[in-house]
This record gives sequence, structure tokens and C-alpha cells, in this order.
Amino acid sequence: MPKIRAVIFDFYSTLVDINTNESKKEIFDSLSLYLQYYGVNNNAEKLRMALQLEKERYLATREEHYPEVDLETVFKNILRKEGLDNPFLAESCCKLFRLLSRERLQLFPDSLPVLKKLKRNGYPLAILSDAQKVFCLEEGEILGLNQFFNYFVLSTYFGFRKPDPRLFTIACTLLNTNPAEAVYIGNDPGTDIKGAKQIGMQAILLDREQKNKDREPKPDYYANDLWEAWEWINSGTQF
Repeated sequence: MPKIRAVIFDFYSTLVDINTNESKKEIFDSLSLYLQYYGVNNNAEKLRMALQLEKERYLATREEHYPEVDLETVFKNILRKEGLDNPFLAESCCKLFRLLSRERLQLFPDSLPVLKKLKRNGYPLAILSDAQKVFCLEEGEILGLNQFFNYFVLSTYFGFRKPDPRLFTIACTLLNTNPAEAVYIGNDPGTDIKGAKQIGMQAILLDREQKNKDREPKPDYYANDLWEAWEWINSGTQF
């Protein structure tokens, strides 16, 4: 295989250790109280149902094999039906929803050290993730990640999700790298490895809990942590 010249990462569950629970009742209790200040009197249950219906309507308009929902647009549609055309309010609802649903947000211990190694050795880096643009970039900034990446290729910018090969092509094009000379690091065989391999990229399956070794498609390399991924990239064993 050709030498690796660029590295593209998944974001959540690869670099970022996150856990969310979007079904908690208190999320919608707090959102409905917040919206009262803007004249919206939907109770928590009505707001929950409105959010679910608008997500379904939005996805039904996407003529994609792997459609992605844009939460900010969904909230804009909900608020517009209440007579509020306020982009800032839609954004703040998204961020409040995220904050209330978030139970853990932190880096894996190896994330920053390995990114520093890659950057120091001159590898161009990008993020390719199924993520909401309304809070992913801010979370990257909070965690100190954004400084390492030339580009963030997020599914909500395009309306489709992994494993759609177009996302992987976009990331390689932005980094001006032939797909065969780029490696994608992700934790899900069915989306991360499949998408990368479809365009001829090399792929590392990050399997921190060692649960995915028997799943297809197979990666070029299995890594139990990012240090193992770094060692494989740096060793040149992919030749």
C-alpha cells in the first residue's frame, strides 16, 4: 500500500468520550420553560412530540441513501410555526438541548498526545464525522481539539451521513491527498471502515473495548488505542 500522507479522524467515540441521553424528561421541561420567555407556551410533552415530528418531516425531504437531520433547521421550523423567525433562538435551543442531554464530554487520554505527534510529524489532519455543526465545533474548541485540524467535514453540512463515500472523497480533496495515501481512523466498521474502503482509503478500526474484531468490513489495521494507530502509521508497515 502507498505511504500514508494524511490522517482523517472520526470525532465522537474516537477522539471524544461522550455519552448523551436525549430521552430525559427534564430536557423538555427546561426547554419549554425557556421558550415561555419568547411567548411559546407548549408544554414539555408537546415540545417533545413536535421535535420528533419535525425530525421525521425533515428526513422525509432528503433524497439520500443515508440522510442526516439538521437539528438547527428542525428547531427553526418548530419556532416558525409559533410565529418566531429567530435564528439565534433556534441555535440557543439546540445548544440547551445538547447541554441538558449530555452526561459525559471529555477526551480519551490518548487523544491529545497522539494528535500532537501527528501534527509534529507534518501529517495534514481533518475531522470527518456524523455530527451536528451547531455544537460539534464548539465542543471541539472546549476540548482543545480544533487547533489540530485543517478541516471539519460534518454530515450536517451536506445532508448525508457515513458511510456515504462522498464524505470521504470531500475530506481527501480538501487535504489535497489521493485516497490511497490517506487513512481514516474510526470506531464503527459499518460506517467508518465501509465508507473509507469504498473510495480506496486505508482504514484503522479503533476498538477500545475489543468488541468489533469479527465485524465486516475488515480494516487495514486494528488498534486498541490511538497509540497503536500512531505506531502503525509511523512505522510504514502499510507499505
